[in-house]
Amino acid sequence: MSTVYERNASRLREVLEFLAAAGTPTKKDDIMEHVARKHPPEGEDLEKVSDGTARWLNDLLWQTTNFVKAGWITKDGRGVWEITEHGRAAVQQFTDPMALQSESLRLFNKWSQAQKKLQRRAWLVRGSSVRGANMVHEWLEEGWVSIAASQLPGVARGATPAEVAEATRQAYGHLKHQELKSKVDEVLAFVTKMSAGDLVLTTSDQWVYVGDLNGDWEWHESAERRSNLRRVVLWRNADNPIDFADLPAPLPAKLASGATVVDLTSELDLIDDLTKTPPSEATPSTEVHHQLPEPSDALADELLLEAQWVKRVRDLLDERRQIVLYGPPGTGKTFLARKLAADLVGPEQVSLVQFHPAYTYEDFFEGFRPNGGEGGSIGFELRAGPLRRLVSRAVEHREQAFILIIDEINRANLAKVFGELYFLLEYRDEAVELMYSAGDDPFSLPPNIYLIGTMNTADRSVALVDSAIRRRFAFVALDPSAEPTRSLLRNWSTRHGLASLAADLLEELNRRIDDPDFQIGPSYFMRSTASDAFSHERLERIWSADLEPLLQEHFYGRWESEGPRFALDSLLRAMSLGAHKASTSVEDLAGPPDGTADPGSALPPPPSSGA
Repeated sequence: MSTVYERNASRLREVLEFLAAAGTPTKKDDIMEHVARKHPPEGEDLEKVSDGTARWLNDLLWQTTNFVKAGWITKDGRGVWEITEHGRAAVQQFTDPMALQSESLRLFNKWSQAQKKLQRRAWLVRGSSVRGANMVHEWLEEGWVSIAASQLPGVARGATPAEVAEATRQAYGHLKHQELKSKVDEVLAFVTKMSAGDLVLTTSDQWVYVGDLNGDWEWHESAERRSNLRRVVLWRNADNPIDFADLPAPLPAKLASGATVVDLTSELDLIDDLTKTPPSEATPSTEVHHQLPEPSDALADELLLEAQWVKRVRDLLDERRQIVLYGPPGTGKTFLARKLAADLVGPEQVSLVQFHPAYTYEDFFEGFRPNGGEGGSIGFELRAGPLRRLVSRAVEHREQAFILIIDEINRANLAKVFGELYFLLEYRDEAVELMYSAGDDPFSLPPNIYLIGTMNTADRSVALVDSAIRRRFAFVALDPSAEPTRSLLRNWSTRHGLASLAADLLEELNRRIDDPDFQIGPSYFMRSTASDAFSHERLERIWSADLEPLLQEHFYGRWESEGPRFALDSLLRAMSLGAHKASTSVEDLAGPPDGTADPGSALPPPPSSGA
């Protein structure tokens, strides 16, 4: 009795014949309807696969991919197919359906191999401790590399990845789940992922060797059963090994993985260069990021800050790689972080996330997330978070710097969010095995990734940051009573031709707040440059909508007694009295001394009551 695969061989030929007869682009649904009439599905053909599609149709659609890669048909992505001249020739040449199917598979494999050559990869293969023996010296002398597969029966050369994986599971079924998964991954990588032209790297004692894979894998029945699966390698430096201590970062960290086979493709160029220039003679490449540029003069001017202070923050970020800007509400922490980051690395290299109490490692780095499949099915996929995505970009573009801004960094459970990444914040040259990617390429934070956090010190419920984060981040204070924040509102008012009234008012307000973490920043007053920016009406709106709610929280339970001294009219009256003592009128507070019209002159004198 024929199989579904064999019956579909006739259906595949029918597809080409129908398209050849049509002579024009044809809808896929019309083609499948014709094929079903010519070769009616029966028996197991009608079984349903996971998405509800009939088995014969699912298999047939997949196998027409071979036709596309063979160059016999084209698909426009919208369900319209068309035969090519090569496809017409194939119909004439291969009259037997099985022969036609075999030829399409041969051409698909040829295309697949060509794609592999375009996707050159690099691998670490360990041989220094294989069942108690060091295989590296034998590899170097005889020109090959191997992995032990003592319990795996001979694998047919044409075996598919699924067949290799199943054979490995059967042979090593006695292992625990994670050990079995690691063994399957190891064999699959060696047999199905490595290909001729790939780089291979191995270590022995403190020495590092690099070679080029030359040819396909082979099964070798060795007496000691330590090297059953082998690949030919042309070793580049068998007589001139590289000292492990001379390896450039991040290779030492990457080689710290305990896995037998590790994909090092992300470091392919670095590994390739190892044997081109002796490490001791190598010079830093201009294509690799080394340090942040100096901040532009325009940045300090735009931010109304001293250029020297901005440079100190840049120097701290360049040295420590991660900093936190902290201070009370309204000190412009997020605004400053975004402007500084964009100036140093360019806005397209800046990402921003905001932490909150429900934020997790899975949100920040990577985790399994629901993924809707065909037919309404639900599965899970490992999805990268903002840090993981930014790291991928940084690895791909090592010549550029990237900055991740973490707004409200203290509002999340930081130990839960960072997980094993805590270690990498302090040790950038090291690598760790990830929670959800165990057994994969060891992960390290590239040196061209920088982090800027912002922290609101008034948020007492989450203000306590654990010592691990404090040790890994440098902290930069933005204090309303100290420079550079203290003069910010006054400088801003001067630039926009506004009176100094708001700056004086803010200083008086903060003088009355006993806790520096609850002092008020200048940004509440810097939202409008209109002529009425500091009118009594607008100041009342700022007070009632922004400042009083903050102060009420700070003086919770004491607001009835403490609140009156923070009333706007009370502050204005105190300022007026202070000005009178200095022989200055209230009008002088609101306008320039030369008597010209001033936006602040619209401010009426404070009422006689409410102080």
